[in-house]
Amino acid sequence: MINPFLKAGWLREGRNIRLPLTIIFYNAIMAFVMILFMVFNEESFQKGYYYDTSTYQYQFLIICSFQILAVFLMMPFSVSRLFLTDKEKNMIEQFEMIPGVSIQYIMAKLCLVVEINGLLFFSSLPVMTLCCIYTGISGMKILRLGAMILLYTFWGASISIFFYTVCEKTIWAFAGTVCAYLAFCFGTLVMADMIRNTALMMSQAGEMTDVSSHLCLVLLLLNPLSSYMGYYGSVTGDVGIFSTLCSHLGIDTTKKMFIFLFYKTSSLLCVLVGCLFLALSVWYMEKRRTS
Repeated sequence: MINPFLKAGWLREGRNIRLPLTIIFYNAIMAFVMILFMVFNEESFQKGYYYDTSTYQYQFLIICSFQILAVFLMMPFSVSRLFLTDKEKNMIEQFEMIPGVSIQYIMAKLCLVVEINGLLFFSSLPVMTLCCIYTGISGMKILRLGAMILLYTFWGASISIFFYTVCEKTIWAFAGTVCAYLAFCFGTLVMADMIRNTALMMSQAGEMTDVSSHLCLVLLLLNPLSSYMGYYGSVTGDVGIFSTLCSHLGIDTTKKMFIFLFYKTSSLLCVLVGCLFLALSVWYMEKRRTS
């Protein structure tokens, strides 16, 4: 059975000019950046400047990073737009009165955001394919990029949906979403550094204990940027920045267990965090219905 909220959402998006304009500008920016790289590389070769062809990898990574960054920047606005009409017309309170509708309503918002971001990614495949051919990057990296975009979309949309479900004011929901993003992306790094400094102050030998290192490892696993560093390493073959950070926190990145499990576990935790926020959203709507 088709979710009626999802069907209504797609009808609303299909009749709005916002989605095609977003696709046009999204791809235009990537194509413009790609053309700039091609012009810069051509002039460097013609004028005989020293040029390292390994920079192609970083040029490809810049375009990929733009797509991932776009997910984080657009997510609060995308979810806000989905909830704006329902909040203005007080439709959410009416939906909550119907038993079993809460999960359909939440899942419809989530699926709509994921499908829109998936559509943006598929629309960028011509530019990304050209980028792979020009830079010599394997096409499998595009598939992995698509998986990461869907992963971050699910993670970000779940958090945004939770705050827009809980908060009555749109401005507070937007602020809560941004604060949650910052807490996961940068707050975990700050907390890990605080744990390191505390452990060094309390240790007589001036070394970090295994407990403090494990706590820092857990905080890094909760950081969604850890999954991105795995993708960064697979493209460039260099994770020196991340290795330096881990060694600063007393984490050994040379172990086979770390290399094999860390990035996969980080991605899994992104999914689990998203499921937790979705469950809390449904629970809150059901609680308001019964109260």
